Amino acid sequence: MNKLKTWKRFFLFLFFSICNGYFFNYLNNSFFQLHNDLFEGLSSFELAFLSVLVAPIIETILFQFLLYKMLKTSLSIRNDAICIIIMSIIFSQLHWYHWLYVLMTFTGGMILNIYYVSSLKQTRYSLILTILLHSTYNLYGVLFVK
Repeated sequence: MNKLKTWKRFFLFLFFSICNGYFFNYLNNSFFQLHNDLFEGLSSFELAFLSVLVAPIIETILFQFLLYKMLKTSLSIRNDAICIIIMSIIFSQLHWYHWLYVLMTFTGGMILNIYYVSSLKQTRYSLILTILLHSTYNLYGVLFVK
């Protein structure tokens, strides 16, 4: 896959991720007003560091790279769609701040997992690109979403 197509695809998936975040934030702000107090004690720098650097690296390695390999090799699941759904369910269950956030991270996980699995077939940099996508999405959230 050429570089221009790779970056167009990257920004398309970033757009989908941002739309997902805004959709669920709209639902929460308009109808539910659910809160997550888990990160209340962190400074802005600590929150940015964790969400932009630490979480995307660890989560992408665990929930895309390793989990996909395990599902494909150890469990012999051949269907990528089933792998993507399983990976997204597990990803969302580890973001249990409230039920709506779980739904948002399931959908966000679907976007990241579709990107990762489809990138595997197109570039050898799929892991790095998925980390970058996750990190860029989280950076957008830290900077622009309150």
